Amino acid sequence: MQAIPLSMIETLLDGQIDIRRRPGSIQPMRLPVAELPFYDGFTQWVASCATGCRLRVSTDSTSVKLTATQHLMALPNDGERRGAYDLYVDGAFFARAWGEGGAKMNPQGGLTGDAALTLAFEGLPAGDKTVELWLPQAATVAITGLELEAGASLKAVPDGRPRVLFHGSSISHGMEAEGATANWPAVASRLANLDHLNLGWAGSCLLSGLAARIIRDQRADAIVLKLGINVHTDGQLKERNFLDAAHSMISIIREKHSTTPMLIVSPIWSPPRETAGDGPSLQRMRQLLQMVVDARIKTGDGAIGYLDGLELFGPADAALLPDDLHPNTEGYRLMGERFHRLVLSGENGLVRA
Repeated sequence: MQAIPLSMIETLLDGQIDIRRRPGSIQPMRLPVAELPFYDGFTQWVASCATGCRLRVSTDSTSVKLTATQHLMALPNDGERRGAYDLYVDGAFFARAWGEGGAKMNPQGGLTGDAALTLAFEGLPAGDKTVELWLPQAATVAITGLELEAGASLKAVPDGRPRVLFHGSSISHGMEAEGATANWPAVASRLANLDHLNLGWAGSCLLSGLAARIIRDQRADAIVLKLGINVHTDGQLKERNFLDAAHSMISIIREKHSTTPMLIVSPIWSPPRETAGDGPSLQRMRQLLQMVVDARIKTGDGAIGYLDGLELFGPADAALLPDDLHPNTEGYRLMGERFHRLVLSGENGLVRA
C-alpha cells in the first residue's frame, strides 16, 4: 500500500471551513479554528462534525484505506445505523461502510470506546476515476492516514460546479440520517448536479452574527438559510428580536453577497411546536420570515425569496418524523427531492449547473 502524507491529504479535503491541525492528524471543521473560544461548547462540537466534508481525489487505485480518530454521537436510531462513510466514484454512489473502532458520545455526556478507527473500501473500478469519500455527519473525524494501492496515481480534483451553501438546524445537519450523503441538502444538490457546503449546526442555528460572518466569507453561487426551529426552544427570541436577528443575519451576508440568490426557508412540520412556545410558535415564525423577505424585496433586494418549510415536510409526512422533530432517512430523502423539484430545477432554478 502507498501511504499518503498528511500534507497531501489536506489538499484533498473539501466541504470544510477550516482544518484543525494536531501532531499526526488533520480534522475538517465547519467553523474557523481560531474563533473556537467565541462559541459555546455545544456549538463547538456540532460545527466540528463532518457533515458535507469529504476527500475528493483522482486516482487509478482500486482500494482506499482511511485511518482516523472518530467521536460519534450515540443517537436513538429507530432501526437505522449512524456513522456511515459513503463512497462515490465518478459521481455515482459506490458503497456505504462503517469503520472498525471509534468512540461513542452519549448526548448526556461521557465517551465509550477507543477513538481509533479504520475503514477500507476494496474493488473500486480500474483506471483513472474521481473518488469522493464522504465523512459521517454525526461524528467528528480527525484523519491520521490514507492509503492507496502501491504505485497508484493521485491528485486533487477541485469541485468546479456551482456551489449552494446551506445553513440551518439539526434538520439541515441531518445527524439522524443513516448515510453521510442522506441528509436533504446532499440529496437535493446531487439531483441538481451541484456542489454544496453544509453549514447545518444541530441545535445551534440561532440567527447568529458569528454564523452570518462565516457564510458571508464563503464562496457561494446561492445561499439557503433554513431558520427558526432552534430559537423556538425556551423562547430564545421574542417576536421583535426574532425579526431583528433575521434581518441582521441577512444584512451581514449581503456585505459580500449583494446579489447572490438567497432563499429563506421556514420550519418544517413539528406538531408540539406549531402553536405553542414561549416565543413565536412555528406558525408565527413562518409568517415572520415571510415578512422579513417581503421587506427585503420592498427595499430593492431582487435576489431573495421565501419557501414555506411545510412544502418540504408537512402534516402528511408525520409518519416519517419519529420524534416529532427530526425526519428519518426516508423523510430526509423526500425533503431533498422536493427541494430539488421546487428550487433547483427548471428554468427558474436558484442556480444553474
